[in-house]
Amino acid sequence: MQRAGSILTSLGIVAVAVLLGVVLADFTQALIRLLLPLPDMPLLRTEIVGASTYLAIGALIAFGLSAMLFPQALFSSAERTAKQAYAWGAAWGAGSLYLFFMTSDVFPHQLLVGAFLIAVVLFWLGYALFGSDRDTEGRATVGGRLLAVIGATFRLLLKPFTWLAVLVTLLPLIAAVLYVANQNFRDSVAEFRVRQNVSVEGDWMTVPVNTRTQLLQPIAIRMEPGREGSMLVLERAGRLYRMGYPDNGTKELLIDFADVVGEVNLENGALGFDFDPRYGKEGEGSGFVYVYFTSFTPEKQTNYLARFDLSLPDAPARLASRYDLIAQERPPSQYHNAGHVELGPDGMLYLSMGEMSLDAAYQRVDKSLAGGIMRIDVTGKSGVPIPRQPEGGKTQGYTIPADNPFLDVPGALGEFYAIGLRNPFRFHIDPQSGLIWTGDVGSTTWEEVDAIEKGGNYQFPYDEGGRPTTWEKPAKVLGTEHGPVWTYQHTAYDRSVIGGIVYRGKRWPDLDGKYLFGDNYSGTFWAIPAVNRKADTPLTLGQADKYAQRGFTSIIQTPDDRILVTIMGSSSAPNGEIVELVPKAQGAAASIAGAGAVAAAATEAATMSEAEVSQSYVTNCARCHGETGHGDGPDAALLKEQLGVVPTNFHRPAFKAKDRQEIHKAIAEGGGAVGLSDAMPPWSSLFEDKEIQALTDYVRSMPEE
Repeated sequence: MQRAGSILTSLGIVAVAVLLGVVLADFTQALIRLLLPLPDMPLLRTEIVGASTYLAIGALIAFGLSAMLFPQALFSSAERTAKQAYAWGAAWGAGSLYLFFMTSDVFPHQLLVGAFLIAVVLFWLGYALFGSDRDTEGRATVGGRLLAVIGATFRLLLKPFTWLAVLVTLLPLIAAVLYVANQNFRDSVAEFRVRQNVSVEGDWMTVPVNTRTQLLQPIAIRMEPGREGSMLVLERAGRLYRMGYPDNGTKELLIDFADVVGEVNLENGALGFDFDPRYGKEGEGSGFVYVYFTSFTPEKQTNYLARFDLSLPDAPARLASRYDLIAQERPPSQYHNAGHVELGPDGMLYLSMGEMSLDAAYQRVDKSLAGGIMRIDVTGKSGVPIPRQPEGGKTQGYTIPADNPFLDVPGALGEFYAIGLRNPFRFHIDPQSGLIWTGDVGSTTWEEVDAIEKGGNYQFPYDEGGRPTTWEKPAKVLGTEHGPVWTYQHTAYDRSVIGGIVYRGKRWPDLDGKYLFGDNYSGTFWAIPAVNRKADTPLTLGQADKYAQRGFTSIIQTPDDRILVTIMGSSSAPNGEIVELVPKAQGAAASIAGAGAVAAAATEAATMSEAEVSQSYVTNCARCHGETGHGDGPDAALLKEQLGVVPTNFHRPAFKAKDRQEIHKAIAEGGGAVGLSDAMPPWSSLFEDKEIQALTDYVRSMPEE
């Protein structure tokens, strides 16, 4: 009976702790944010039930084992009570870890931390009130017993077995710190959770298109006007390339502005681009391309819309042609930049800009260029001059279309086309309806799809997901209010909408007239009818093969009516992809790559050209080893400072003394395989053997100093 009583009493304490954890969730969240910048998240019923279930299962197992090992009554002694507190810690750690890694539930950190701390205190108070021990002077005082049980809790740390419980208790906290501090860990957790919990059933599949060309975090692509068989690829670090369509193995660097972009993390980097309406024609503007990117240091961030002239003869000249049309300063939090650039059917350039943590600009058109869709005339042939400058920013080199909807608002920045958006990362202008379809990335609960109309107000921040927030609605609302066409609530894996395209093509008639979009975290693709009314449940098409920050970032329709998707991949290895969405029933053969080309790319053993080998080295090796192989790449100083590792100088006699087999093994299997630093990663999973062979010969051919 004592054992059963101890178990039931302990479970009752946990139940009370969970209830109090719910009540005190806001207070707990405030305490957590003093240590970790975890987001404020509403505590929903489903999350409470899920967390309670896993904690209860863990507690039942832990308290059962504790009762077997320690048959005394729960409050029979201070040490017995302290042991139960440690059993609770292990139960809490195991239950929280299972919830974090193995389920699809949103992780309610404020509830879990609150419940843990409250339960420990309740165990101590239980002994203080009902314990049978007396203090050293023989008095049965509440205070004396409280001090006794706290002391027993710390004394138990002298026993090795206690540290096993402590380790299990700390594991969720360690995971939380890593999750906040390390992007790769966040991505890996998201990918693991998706693989564990998401089984997407759809009739569509993705087939790799870049079968011969490696890409490092491709974030957007465009088919090049006036140049058949060519597409431009923007890599997130700040490089724009030209490659073949279909992929023929060429990758020409057009612009490298990575030094301007600076640190790339969270939602920063090169984000989107499009062409001048005169691109590919005679005269001015024939080579102009417009790129939207962030420039970040921990002290300062500026978001730019810049023009580059691709008609110039080489990459340095094109970089030097940079002309900033928009420079908008913002707090260096890195989030909510938006990022889409699109040339409209009307010849105007449209740009999405997130709220950028500029809360003073919410629901305003007279502050900063933030929280909306902008529309400008980059040719300067129509419209009116820029009426005024944004706060903390500078604009130049374009005019404002005379029919922009907020141009007549007193003191307005005339660029605004639509407002009340949080982070419309990707949008698409449907040439048939004129609507701008966007996925507006939400906060902690809702994602939404909006059909943007001229002069529309999409209600952020006082309404998200079609539901009022705690933010006060303005007394006078600018523009015309519109609710979302589709919303979905966050889970552990569906939590970041990526706007796509309205498909208007003959190749896939089943998708004609549908809006295709998806979720970056889960990699799921959906389709809804492209009509401006509340949509029913979307059609699930399929799923990408990478998730979270490594997942897909843009969707385009090609002139031959194919659907291409960029999948970003890792920031440390060139495993980004361009894939094509095709019906499963038709298989890989339906892709532009074709089944034969896909198979050939995996098995081809032809010799690489000198230009291809050089490009591969510059793309994948020069960051550490330097473009000339002297071990002086842009990451070399960081490697030495943080890891004490100096990249190999391929010109030194010590390197020249190595045999070819050892160098090949180092490239294929990583530095650790040949007794060097593990900072040199293995490339065998990313390179074909012919490329490893070619790179081996390339670095061996560098002259000895």
